[in-house]
Amino acid sequence: MKFGAMDNVLLKPWEGLFDEAARLGFDGVELDLRAETYRDSEVWSEAGRRALVERSRRTGVEIASVCMASVARLMTDPAAHDRGIEAVASLRRYCDELGAGVILFPMSKQQDQSEEEAVRLWQDGLKAALAKSGGAKAKVGLESVGRIGRSADQQLAMIEAVGSPDLGVYYDVGNADYQSFDGIAEMKRLGKHIFQIHVKEIGAEMGEGKLDFGEIFDTIQGIGFDGYLVLETEAGDDPSANAVRNLGFVKAYF
Repeated sequence: MKFGAMDNVLLKPWEGLFDEAARLGFDGVELDLRAETYRDSEVWSEAGRRALVERSRRTGVEIASVCMASVARLMTDPAAHDRGIEAVASLRRYCDELGAGVILFPMSKQQDQSEEEAVRLWQDGLKAALAKSGGAKAKVGLESVGRIGRSADQQLAMIEAVGSPDLGVYYDVGNADYQSFDGIAEMKRLGKHIFQIHVKEIGAEMGEGKLDFGEIFDTIQGIGFDGYLVLETEAGDDPSANAVRNLGFVKAYF
């Protein structure tokens, strides 16, 4: 098992993110392509990707994954749909350069858009993007976000409709509970389709809320998952101390 943190957990600019992650004992980091600025990020330039790879190699901290929430919103916008497809295809190739194995693709929709329309655009767009980036190794993991719950059965239906082994699930144990899903049953249902996992508890510190992390982590191991557990916890007033606390909490189970 490897242990990572989203960049907004450590609250460091990317120039110092890898050094901080190494100092605190993380194996990897997740880079979030901010809304409306993803094209300006280092990920979207050749020089920027070289800089990111150099920081990763120097510190020994991997780029575990890249979050593309802003691009996901393009995919469900009919006017920007083609741009979203191209962005996903490009990001898969960029992630191969960075050594990032997973792209987090939040399952969301436009305001006032029906869920049926959003699902149709997800299916068509992801199928086209994966076809355009054939040969790339980076996988796309669907994440359930917001108040529109996406069950394991719905995620499996999406995977089947797209028909690619490069599409799976980025599971979030906090989101599952918040959306009133049985996370244990869902992870067992998804099994090998889970590419990566976010670890957090919504509304409480990890270990101080209602989630049974012992059962959660037993289930994660029971389905044969051995990839990255990535913290998406609150940074709080002291991001480094909070990150160390939460990392220690998770590692204690393994």
